Amino acid sequence: MKKLALALVCLLGVAFLTSCDPKNVVENPEPSITFMTGDTYIQDGDVLDYYGVYQFGVRAASNPETLEDLARLIISYNSEDVEEPIALIDTLISGKEFSFEDYIYFADEKTIIASFELIAEVIDVAGEKKSISMKCDVDWDDTLEATPFEWRRDDGGAGTGLEKFGLKWTTNVNDKSHAVIEPLEDATLMVFDPEDWKNVNTVTEKVNLFTEHSIAITQYESISTSASSDYDLVIGTIYNEETYLIHITHCDVYKRGWHFVITGEAK
Repeated sequence: MKKLALALVCLLGVAFLTSCDPKNVVENPEPSITFMTGDTYIQDGDVLDYYGVYQFGVRAASNPETLEDLARLIISYNSEDVEEPIALIDTLISGKEFSFEDYIYFADEKTIIASFELIAEVIDVAGEKKSISMKCDVDWDDTLEATPFEWRRDDGGAGTGLEKFGLKWTTNVNDKSHAVIEPLEDATLMVFDPEDWKNVNTVTEKVNLFTEHSIAITQYESISTSASSDYDLVIGTIYNEETYLIHITHCDVYKRGWHFVITGEAK
């Protein structure tokens, strides 16, 4: 009722004094709202991986002149496959300032595809409102393809086919019964679980696997060179700013010439 009383006083002033005090008129009475910024938050124009999970946040505040309390926050999204914006958050709030943070991801049903607009709106107790939006593109065509590889080595020489992965194979150990796979000087070598090969099928999933795995090794000696055998071994490397997930499936041993061939797939 306070705001209504001020309006009536102003109208009476027009009738009897022909003018109102301009100091009582707030030209832009709406509250303020902004998206949070920083390395961890999505920003307008970002291209997001379909399989990723992304953080966003908003900060709202009362108008510095009216100081009306905040009352409601609505966060919605819009995309080419929906007829009108769909609310993700619609909640009552209070006070002069309010912050909200959450995560956005894309479900298997592809509810949000190609591109989307994230819309945030704040409303104060006087009904004044302010909305902002950001637009992002979604790149969900990041499926990894497994490609075959072959590493060959003759006894006394260096292996071939390993360098692109940041690896070398120059010797065998344990009475020459096991291959010694080592990282090149600027490469990192890691060991993973065989299940990781099955579970990692996108670029994002591979990046997350390497990010979460922090144990590096200097040698890998799990492949026998005494007899041909099948394997289900998974290693990985970081080399030249690329990550390689390597599934070792077989080793052929040709004893007459001490010739060895390790095969498998990489992605």
